[in-house]
Amino acid sequence: MAYPSLNRTNGLLGAFGVLVLATGPLVAIACSGDEGPKGETGLAGQPGPQGTAGAPLPGGGGAADGGSILSGACTQPCHTFGGVVDQWRFSNHSHPQENLIGGGPCGNCHGLDGLQQRVANKFAIAPDSGTPANVPSGHMNYKTTAGPVTEIGYGGATTIGRIHCTTCHDFNPTNDPHVVGKYVAGTARIRVPGGVDDTVFIEKSASSSATTGQSVAYKTANVCVMCHKSRKDVTSYIATANVISSSHWGPHEGPQTDVYSGKGGYHFAGLTYGTSAHAAIGNACVGCHMTPAAGNSNVPDHTMKPNVAYCKTCHTSYTGTDFDIQGGRTLVKNALKELEVALNDAALLTRSLAAPYAPLSDDDLADGQFNLDLTRPGSSPGGGNLSLDALTAGALYNYLIIARSKDLGVHNPTYEKQLLWDSIRQLKGVDPTSLASRPQ
Repeated sequence: MAYPSLNRTNGLLGAFGVLVLATGPLVAIACSGDEGPKGETGLAGQPGPQGTAGAPLPGGGGAADGGSILSGACTQPCHTFGGVVDQWRFSNHSHPQENLIGGGPCGNCHGLDGLQQRVANKFAIAPDSGTPANVPSGHMNYKTTAGPVTEIGYGGATTIGRIHCTTCHDFNPTNDPHVVGKYVAGTARIRVPGGVDDTVFIEKSASSSATTGQSVAYKTANVCVMCHKSRKDVTSYIATANVISSSHWGPHEGPQTDVYSGKGGYHFAGLTYGTSAHAAIGNACVGCHMTPAAGNSNVPDHTMKPNVAYCKTCHTSYTGTDFDIQGGRTLVKNALKELEVALNDAALLTRSLAAPYAPLSDDDLADGQFNLDLTRPGSSPGGGNLSLDALTAGALYNYLIIARSKDLGVHNPTYEKQLLWDSIRQLKGVDPTSLASRPQ
């Protein structure tokens, strides 16, 4: 392409409409064409001057400069490696809650805000269905105006199960580290009152005349009781005749408080029931399951997995590395196995979720996974689903609360062995072979 020549005094419009002011003889000027290759990046320039400091954030870190956030204030003690969040991820609470909450009672424990709703006395019931009592303290069963016992429905809005920090801790804009910019020890308050005189309720009532439950007082562990108990009031649940029409008859999974308290099982008439020295553990569940984590500023361990080292604070002569202290777990496991076999022989156990509800196999009976056992619906001699008398149903219920506590006697060895002794004797008609005697 030809370009017009330029001299010192004349300016011309270039071929593409660009005004070029001539200042002297020029060589050919390229006005268009392919872009050339990119040159190498030049050296970095010198850093500019430091900017002025911004104003401190609200609620700062308590530093001497007037409260700006300290380095690491957002990470201690939660988001550091091995901190509370990492610990929680190794706990059973972090596992997916495999249920849709819907409008039933599940959300009372499985919903993110289940405790928050209950403590605020917010729940759902059918119209004219009765008057629940002690809901803020954990009780869920009540008698309807027609007589049957039922339980409160979930009063929140979530539709899937999820357990997280705010389920148990009352975080709000005044103490949430993500809002105020720091964590202050002692401000992550538990949603459930945990003072010395504060009580919460298990579902089992003292008698069948009323559905009132029974109170326990475990200080900071009160929050655990709200969910780790049977959803059924066994006093009203077991009647003279009991139809086993579902594989989910009996207590829900995780009824640890029923066992630990020594109050929640089916008690056979004329017999006394006691408890072990474990009932004196400070803060109950929290004392054993949430010992201070030395590597995280002694904040309670949120894996919630007990450590045998804690047991050795009392069992000082024990040198083992597991929880079978004095052979206690072996004894309870053997007694559970004896009761499991007796119940299976009576066609009361299965692991099938649908008909024909096969009884436990030899492999099932050998694996020691008692908590996986379900109740087996069956046909009674007159047709229909199997109906049990109260004593047999009570023995089945006791098996389930111990099996589903999954502790094999650690929570309350005395009480568990008493329930097992009585239940085996009810089923077999003779003293158990797995226990030498009924503990007192």
